[in-house]
Amino acid sequence: MKKTILITGAGTGIGKDAAFELASRGHHVFATTHTLAQAEKLKKEAKQRGAKLEVFKLDITNLKDIAKAAKLQPEVLINNAGVGESGPLAEVPFERIENIVQTNVLGTLRLTQDCVASMLRRKKGRIITVTSVAGRVVLPYLGIYHLTKFALEAAYDALRMELAPRGIQVSMVEPGLIYTGFNEEMAATKYRWLKSNSFFKDDFSKMKVHDAAITPSSHPTDSVVKALVHAVEASRPKIRYTVPGRYAVMVSLAKFLPDRFKDKIMRKFAGL
Repeated sequence: MKKTILITGAGTGIGKDAAFELASRGHHVFATTHTLAQAEKLKKEAKQRGAKLEVFKLDITNLKDIAKAAKLQPEVLINNAGVGESGPLAEVPFERIENIVQTNVLGTLRLTQDCVASMLRRKKGRIITVTSVAGRVVLPYLGIYHLTKFALEAAYDALRMELAPRGIQVSMVEPGLIYTGFNEEMAATKYRWLKSNSFFKDDFSKMKVHDAAITPSSHPTDSVVKALVHAVEASRPKIRYTVPGRYAVMVSLAKFLPDRFKDKIMRKFAGL
């Protein structure tokens, strides 16, 4: 059954690849981007590829953009837009904390609230949110990003329980390291404000070694796109899709480790 789908953050990476795949399967896809420039670029690419995408700007921190999107009354909402931030949580400039929370958590929830109203009236719909493995396990120097992803996990667990009796299915897709440039950009953010007299300067060289390993350790978007397609089309979608599969094993193991032992492993994983 073909569906009307609204996907955020479709200008690049996972969102863009998922939009094209869903459109190729016959769904009516509203592929939205953070900026007008991204929207124009995506329109040109869709035309070149012969893909049927309806593209427009949707900044999830802009109330007018959200209201415009909600009027489309999508059958499926895919929350994919988000930003990254890294660095020692004790020193992250507070305006950067406010920005990531405003986008990843509050913007996502605002759009969800506005779109779910029409689903509640129809007693039918799906909400799929791209969270992250970072919403299940924690690494040092990514604390503020983890904060936002853990918040989304909690919020959409609650929504799932509240909306299930009303005919609305809620799923979360939790990618690990995916090669889109997002993780590399997130790792780089800390170097824009970290100072040479930081209390954490002894870890700087170790951070850089860890950051350099991100790209070689990353996976293509295929597994995430496949999960999103299943969440859209399956009669009984999964509650969580942790992808690629090796991250599901990691998350499961982490549940049973004592906290102090887990801290040591995570610090070692981060190269510290």
